[in-house]
Amino acid sequence: MQTREEKFAVLVDEHARVIASAIRRVCSRRHRALVPDVEQDVRAALWKRLQSGKEIVHPVSYLYKMALTTALAAIRRSPEVSNGPTSDLSKAPDAGPFLGLLPVEQSRLLSEALALLSPEENRAVRAHLAGFNHEDVARLFGWSESVARHRIYRGLERVRARLKEDR
Repeated sequence: MQTREEKFAVLVDEHARVIASAIRRVCSRRHRALVPDVEQDVRAALWKRLQSGKEIVHPVSYLYKMALTTALAAIRRSPEVSNGPTSDLSKAPDAGPFLGLLPVEQSRLLSEALALLSPEENRAVRAHLAGFNHEDVARLFGWSESVARHRIYRGLERVRARLKEDR
């Protein structure tokens, strides 16, 4: 039987390419400086999981999802994103209902609109807004790509309609 340290080393070695691929997919060129930190965060999260004694049934998909979510969290925490020009939706040319609102108010409005969606549409739209494409959303939730595309499209349509009502 393998020790936790050996199991950890095997998982990291066997799936290093999957982890790196997921991180590169999210971080791309714009956030390349975050890659080493994200890789370390993924290793730390994996170590915690192994320490808890919980079994990882499908290590490839588990590590891929963990790497994606860890990379997204790191990007959200980065000062470039949180203070960047894209964080204030009221400055966008088609700001519509966000015109003149503070970021807190924008967030509340969007959260209220998302709360009206079905759970599947809500998950799909949130993942899409976090930067996942149709393929990623389908893989993440175990849907076909056409189902993911449909749920994102319909969800965004309903969110837009709700936001237009609030004008």
